[in-house]
Amino acid sequence: MNDEEVRRRFAEIAGGMTIADLRGVMEQIGRARVADYLERGRPELRHPPRPDTVCFRVRADLVGAKPPVWRRLDLRSSMTLDVLHEVLQAAFGWTDSHLHRFSIGGDGWDRNAQLFLCPYDVDEGEDEGVPASEVRLDEVVAESGDTLHYLYDYGDNWQVVLRVEDVRGMGEPVPLAVCVDGRRAAPPEDSRGLGGAELLEIQGDPAWFDPSEVNEALADLRFALREAGVAASVISVIDRLRYLPGGDRVEEVARTLVDPPTDIADGEVDAALQAWTWFLRRAGGEGIELTAAGYLRPADVVEASVVVPAMGAWIGAHNREAQSGPLLHFREALVRDGFLRKSRGRLLVTRQGRAGVREAQKIWDALITRFGGVVDGTHAMRGRHGALSADYSRDATICLLLMVAGGGRFNARVLEGRREVGRERTLRLDDVAAWLTALGWRRGDGPVEASELYEEGVRTVLENLWDGPRERADRGEMSDVARQFAREVLRRGSASLV
Repeated sequence: MNDEEVRRRFAEIAGGMTIADLRGVMEQIGRARVADYLERGRPELRHPPRPDTVCFRVRADLVGAKPPVWRRLDLRSSMTLDVLHEVLQAAFGWTDSHLHRFSIGGDGWDRNAQLFLCPYDVDEGEDEGVPASEVRLDEVVAESGDTLHYLYDYGDNWQVVLRVEDVRGMGEPVPLAVCVDGRRAAPPEDSRGLGGAELLEIQGDPAWFDPSEVNEALADLRFALREAGVAASVISVIDRLRYLPGGDRVEEVARTLVDPPTDIADGEVDAALQAWTWFLRRAGGEGIELTAAGYLRPADVVEASVVVPAMGAWIGAHNREAQSGPLLHFREALVRDGFLRKSRGRLLVTRQGRAGVREAQKIWDALITRFGGVVDGTHAMRGRHGALSADYSRDATICLLLMVAGGGRFNARVLEGRREVGRERTLRLDDVAAWLTALGWRRGDGPVEASELYEEGVRTVLENLWDGPRERADRGEMSDVARQFAREVLRRGSASLV
């Protein structure tokens, strides 16, 4: 049927309709078109990341700025878009005080564009999109001429278009991001609607721009941590603490994460996991029988106390689990971390636990994954006194890991005879409690106390990553294996920057 026939047939049908009938038909057509539009969803426009890392030279233009405001940047292709967001904030002198999103195939409000969202938008779920932290730059641009849209501040609606000007191989490592050139100062935060003299008054010299100022910002600790592969959630905690009173101590610890990882001797990890492997082997077959009250039997407590390192520093008899706090916490951690399970009055090995019996590295990997999930907020720990919030669980775990990964190097002094000796591997729970209090956490009406951190799951793991029984003088001392464990967990999640 040709177009003329369609029009003729429509005229015949519509000729017998009232105005109300015609409105009803148009409403149905409109609803059908909207439904079809929504069902189609947003397009998938990404492509696979490059197998090699290259340098993208891009020009970032502020849309609608007259005269033009732009920045020329060299960007490592493997960076994720959440890192690029921080680079652009530094490049345009903004303060990350508003929401943002990236898009390809159109701007951030275009229904036909694919969106890459900030954490708030992901949590709210109001728009279809992929978390920006999960997308690499080389998945959204590939060659000269490709464009990426960046929207910052949904009220002021600053739109920036990034256009690839050149793609260069990396003969040697280069910084994550470098500002090469640019023109004019960007409008300050919350200045939409201001014009003329008002804008000049708050902007200073609108023609001023110095790339060295941007590169100084890009040399900040947060970018060094990003480049080292430290997880974004960890950097957020560090940032919140480093600008508070005493933050220089936090920054000192944080800077140790930028250093290359510590080398661990062959077999040292296996030796440090002795307590885990003992329990898993002992629970093989018919499992470990528990008392009617749900504790280990006295004979098993005696044997386990020899192999669980933290029990070496425990005062008192080692034959009742209820009176052996470090052993009880460790055994509960084996269940909580998925190595053992309780069934009909026995402790049985899980599938994960059986893998650890065959290869101790599997235990290590499972623990990294477990606490990496706590650090990035995908898992919340559960203490003996009930479920803690995911946010507190994350912050407490991060602070404990930071202290150990950084060596606990400040205020960590012990007595050896009459001589006071500096020690760099002591886990200072009072400092960790002060960090959590500074982050705004409270227990009841008061600050977080060091004693409240004893039952944190990650502390139990760190304390027992030890290659033999602890002496009482070792209380709080952390091994090199524990430091390596802490560093690996904190770095989990940003390997794409390597």
